[in-house]
Amino acid sequence: MRIEILGCSGSVMRGFNTTSILVNGDILIDAGSAASVLTDDGIRSIKHILITHSHIDHIKELPFVLDTLLLQRSHPVTVWGSRDTIDALNGNIFNGIIWPEIKKLNNRKEFVKFREVPGSDFSTGSIMIRPIPVEHIPGSLSYLISEEDGYVLISGDTGYNQELFDLAGSLGAGLKAFFIEVSFPNRMNELAELTRHITPVLLQKGITGHVSPSTRVIAYHIKPKHIDEVVAELPPNVAYITGGEVFEF
Repeated sequence: MRIEILGCSGSVMRGFNTTSILVNGDILIDAGSAASVLTDDGIRSIKHILITHSHIDHIKELPFVLDTLLLQRSHPVTVWGSRDTIDALNGNIFNGIIWPEIKKLNNRKEFVKFREVPGSDFSTGSIMIRPIPVEHIPGSLSYLISEEDGYVLISGDTGYNQELFDLAGSLGAGLKAFFIEVSFPNRMNELAELTRHITPVLLQKGITGHVSPSTRVIAYHIKPKHIDEVVAELPPNVAYITGGEVFEF
């Protein structure tokens, strides 16, 4: 499984791109910066787009990704998300005011499909995907993705969710990587709780005694203005990313 971090920051600032993670070249998780980072050929390779939730930093370049795909029309593309997320996209973005309606863009032939994720695992080619509800805004999801015998868990935005850490622990050494959002430093815990995000101390609480030592725990979605402080507070066994990294699992 090849994972390319196109962007992974919790806010927009020069040198930092918001969340877009490319899996095996054709599955995009969130569309915060994909159109700015990928070449046209890279965008044309995308077949599935998994949206964790509808906050702007996770969907701001979705219209431009779809625009490129629509103009090329090389193959259909499916945008996946919870019912809340799909409704938010259709009602607030693809509504004919902010951006053209999808049904008009499709122009008699369904090229872009907006689909609600099922309540169980589903597959896209060789990749199996499990959507996991988390506490952030209504309809927020984490995604557990697997290929052959290996799993990668991508948290999306979430407050402290013990069930998510329990799931990570239950996968044992089979969980190759756990990408977990850590947005704020510990001193901003009150804001983190209000906005349902994680701090380093909450991450430490979640992984201790739960996540296998062989699992790579990787912090992302760090607010750029607080990155030095967050990184200094991360548990010693936790890495972090800022964008541009490529992983092979």
